[in-house]
Amino acid sequence: MGSYNMILVIVNRSYEKDYAEFFKQNSIVHMTQMLGHGTASKSILDFLGIEKNEKIVMETVVAAGKVDSLFSGLISRMGINLPGTGVAMSIPVESIAGSSSMKYLTEGQEAQAAEEAKMKEAVYSLITVIAEKGCSDMVMDAAREAGAKGGTVVHAKGTGKESETKFFGMSISPEKEMIYIATRKSEKGDIMRAIMEKAGPQTDAKAVVFSLPVEDIVGLTSLMEEKEGQ
Repeated sequence: MGSYNMILVIVNRSYEKDYAEFFKQNSIVHMTQMLGHGTASKSILDFLGIEKNEKIVMETVVAAGKVDSLFSGLISRMGINLPGTGVAMSIPVESIAGSSSMKYLTEGQEAQAAEEAKMKEAVYSLITVIAEKGCSDMVMDAAREAGAKGGTVVHAKGTGKESETKFFGMSISPEKEMIYIATRKSEKGDIMRAIMEKAGPQTDAKAVVFSLPVEDIVGLTSLMEEKEGQ
């Protein structure tokens, strides 16, 4: 098959309809949407006089050759590079199981050329943390100490059987929080180690941490400014 990428977009929830329409206009039919919130602490939100910063997390799969034009549109039409708007990331898909899955995921898109697109060098990483409910602050405190700029929390639920809800001999509740942290690849190791040391299995958070390579990223102006300054 040709090359495909998962596009992950995280924006303020108030922009949900606008972004859904943008993707529809770009022939992207199927998209998964999840509710989340930013990781600013309650004390900061109270100081600013605002409620919790609600986010919409959107996922879809597109042909690798479509990513550049899609991201250009996110910048020029949606203004995703403006401070406080959001972030979009492109993550390579290793494989898609069967023609029916391919047809569903890419419905409405033009067929991808048969040749494989050359994978770009990943400059950024998406750190994904699965932690116990209510422990995202513990995770983010550790991550920030190691250089993370921020993250997005999505509430989730584990699907393990009741008899399997133990990890290293400790009980784990089914309610989870998934924390997405976009960072430069050079900082990934320090952040992941800090989370495991201060919010890992030995703590109340019982965090599990892994990372994915990000080929392209738009938004997150603080990260982009670092790149331009190098």
